[in-house]
Amino acid sequence: MKKNLVITILVLAVIVLVANLFKGWFIPSKNDRIADEYSRKRDSIMLYTWINRADSTLHGNFQQKDGEVINNYVTEKYMTYVQDTLAPALNIATEKIDELTRAKFTLEGQLKAAKDQREKDRIFYENKYMQIVSNTLDSTIKYKYNAIVDVVKYQDRKWLLGKENTYIDISSPDKNMKINGVEHFKKKLDVKPKKIGIGIQAGYYYVPGSNQFQPGFGIGISYNLIRL
Repeated sequence: MKKNLVITILVLAVIVLVANLFKGWFIPSKNDRIADEYSRKRDSIMLYTWINRADSTLHGNFQQKDGEVINNYVTEKYMTYVQDTLAPALNIATEKIDELTRAKFTLEGQLKAAKDQREKDRIFYENKYMQIVSNTLDSTIKYKYNAIVDVVKYQDRKWLLGKENTYIDISSPDKNMKINGVEHFKKKLDVKPKKIGIGIQAGYYYVPGSNQFQPGFGIGISYNLIRL
């Protein structure tokens, strides 16, 4: 009796799992995900900043969150810019944007003045990234800044068995460039199941010699014939 009950439960479990491939019972629908986002709407990102001891550059680091609706992940001010300026410039609807990032930097530093004897009316300020020329005759300034920004996306866990999360690090090799904020949106994509998988399997197997079902478990390879 107990054996038949176990077999029945296993058969029902297989039926439910197969049906889920077609119906998606255990996978939230897009509308459900949107409703959940609105219930926990946020329009700011916690930016963790740290200084690299090797070169003294300032880094900004944050955990990527995937979602469905852009305005649940960026500030209202930036959303207005995206709708009124950025999306029209790209000739696309905001709903077509799959990923959006804006890093906010402050440039702050000091340059030493230098004069050229051949051009006494001009004063030069220059380093590796910035060049400024001041003209005392017409009170104008010409400037040029060679902006360099590094964006690194990587996977990491907070502890050995923890969930693997996506992080984004933004920095500049110019020590005068200070990151002080970021806006980011990444559209959530439905990941289709892989055709081939490796995992731990448990269940019952039939032993013809004793005409009995015996429990067993092990590591097996599965092949998904139906990949939606």
